[in-house]
Amino acid sequence: MEDVLELTRKLGREPNIDTALHIMQWELGDLAKATVYTKWHPDLANAYKGEAKKALSDLIFQVYVVAALLNQSPDSLLNFGIGTVKDRIKEKESKVGRFQSYIGNGDK
Repeated sequence: MEDVLELTRKLGREPNIDTALHIMQWELGDLAKATVYTKWHPDLANAYKGEAKKALSDLIFQVYVVAALLNQSPDSLLNFGIGTVKDRIKEKESKVGRFQSYIGNGDK
């Protein structure tokens, strides 16, 4: 895999978390816009799906940049996140903590 920090340097920027987070916000906004516009303009759906793909790929790139800056492996972070979701599922199924009185659309 390419070194995301080195690629960022080749763009003329020293990698840093502040800039990566700003770019992530922009890309998340582009992803949201493209997703909504796909529904609003179905005749242009393919073009907006392409924009969504680009925004998501750029967002993932920045996640890798932040992970590298924090000396974390993206795979280990993903596994940690999966574990967190599994713990929440157990809490929800047991109706404990924040899920004690939870009524969500997945409970129908």
